[in-house]
Amino acid sequence: MRFKPPPPKSTIGWRVEFRPCEVQLTDFENAAIVCFVVLLTRVILSYQLNFIIPISKVDENMSKAQKRSAALTEKFWFRKNIAASTSKTANVDINSSNDDATYTMMSINEIINGKLGEFPGLIPLIHSYLSSMEVDTDTHCTIQQYLKLISRRASGQIDTTASWIRRFIQEHPAYKQDSVVSDEINYDLLMTADGIQSGRISCPRLLGDCLLANSKTKETIPPAVQKVYSCTP
Repeated sequence: MRFKPPPPKSTIGWRVEFRPCEVQLTDFENAAIVCFVVLLTRVILSYQLNFIIPISKVDENMSKAQKRSAALTEKFWFRKNIAASTSKTANVDINSSNDDATYTMMSINEIINGKLGEFPGLIPLIHSYLSSMEVDTDTHCTIQQYLKLISRRASGQIDTTASWIRRFIQEHPAYKQDSVVSDEINYDLLMTADGIQSGRISCPRLLGDCLLANSKTKETIPPAVQKVYSCTP
């Protein structure tokens, strides 16, 4: 995230802009990230959540995020009590010695999927928000597919794009474990990526076994549909 200055000669104030990640291989992944971010903004606004942490901790998080497999192996500073009022927080000294009571170290999996007894998780918060909305079945199924991708990436059940690329190179027959990525490996990597992007090649490691980029269905039948079928003679 970054602060976005107001346009010249405008009444619009300072804004916060989400900067989630790079473009992914498939439209499905990109749509999932966009959907997740948009829903998260709605959750923040609807529940009046507060994710503010000191900039020094943001810098520490950024330093860790650059490490290999940081999404699975590193822990990052995050706020414990996200329900705190932002107006109250504005008067709090964020450099106080009470940091341990306000912030804690969590893995990406814990931030996204939740940490028992300590943090609800961003995706469970989104589910809670969606449960209060009237969403048609088709849209609900699509959103579930998107959130499932984010959840499984965070938990390590499926690869991130970076992990998938590293794995592809390391398992390539032409790779000699010498850190040299030859033209042959590069070509095969790009052709495989193009095949995944166009849907010609299935890649469960990247998208999951049940996450079909061209499907809007869930792994299970939605409760509303089950109820209809249970009432059918």
